[in-house]
Amino acid sequence: MATSSMICLLSLLPFALCPSVLDPGDIPVLDSYHTDDSGISVDAADTKLVYDLHNAEVRFEWEGSSAFYQVVPGLMAILLLNIAPCGVVLPLSYPYTGAMLYATECNAQMEFGYVAANGSTIIITGFKPGNTLQIPKGALHWGINKSCTRAVSIIRFFNGPDISFIRPDIQIDSIPESILNVSMGEELARKISELKKPNPEDPIVRCQKCMGMCGLA
Repeated sequence: MATSSMICLLSLLPFALCPSVLDPGDIPVLDSYHTDDSGISVDAADTKLVYDLHNAEVRFEWEGSSAFYQVVPGLMAILLLNIAPCGVVLPLSYPYTGAMLYATECNAQMEFGYVAANGSTIIITGFKPGNTLQIPKGALHWGINKSCTRAVSIIRFFNGPDISFIRPDIQIDSIPESILNVSMGEELARKISELKKPNPEDPIVRCQKCMGMCGLA
């Protein structure tokens, strides 16, 4: 148990992300190291214990926003998300994993929203650096950076390695408006409809209304 607690770094990561039992075979080995009186010393670039999100192998870019992620085999996934001014993370859900969002850079104009288990729409504003937001597994959620000048950086810790997601707006045209309003509520259905975009493969776009008001269009 002591080893599991040490690997999980309980003082830094959400408790829910740490397994109760960690198989020693899952612990990455050191590629290059030397020993001295203080123990083992290893450069961060030479060990699989360290994940460099800024130079991750898997990366995406959309209209000024970007995402980098690393999968920790058998344990979790970590994603670094940079949201450009007027950037919109379109509504999506992760059916297999819950997550914690940790803000490293943020501003008062950043807005997060998600649908709670009871169907209520929750909008969270005033998100600050250091704040952490829990996103339950399967919850439909989104984000909007309404700032004209400041980007937002979020680290997302998934409590599992499968980060497959579902985008409801991709099928929005085929759903009758009456059914959409009943299933999601008129306000949320309207917001999702407003956020539709020409390329269904991109989960992040820039809000044209925001860009117009900011002189970025």
